[in-house]
Amino acid sequence: MRGTVKCVAMSLEQVIVVLCVGVAVALVVRAAMVRGRRWRVLVPAVALVLLAGYELGMDRWEKTVHAAIRLDMMVEIPLVGVFVIWGVLALVFSGKRGEKASDGQG
Repeated sequence: MRGTVKCVAMSLEQVIVVLCVGVAVALVVRAAMVRGRRWRVLVPAVALVLLAGYELGMDRWEKTVHAAIRLDMMVEIPLVGVFVIWGVLALVFSGKRGEKASDGQG
C-alpha cells in the first residue's frame, strides 16, 4: 500500500513538466488543424515546451548542489499559469473564428 502512494505522488517540478508538455501537445495538435492565425496556438505551445525544458534542466542542477533554493519558481509558476490559460483560450477560440472566416472567403 505504501509503495503505491509513493508511485502516485509527484513533486511540484514533475507536475509542472507534465502540465507543460501535456498542454503543449494539445496545442500543437490543434495548430495542425487550424488554417489561419496558428501563432495564437503555437506561441504558448513553444513557451510551455521551453519552460518544461528549463524545469528539467533545473531538476538536474538541483541534484548537484547542497541546498538548492528555487526562487525561480516564483516567476516560473505564474508564467506556466499564463501560458496554460493562453493556450486553453486559444484552443477554445481558435476554430470558431477561423472556420467562419474561411467559409465566408471560399
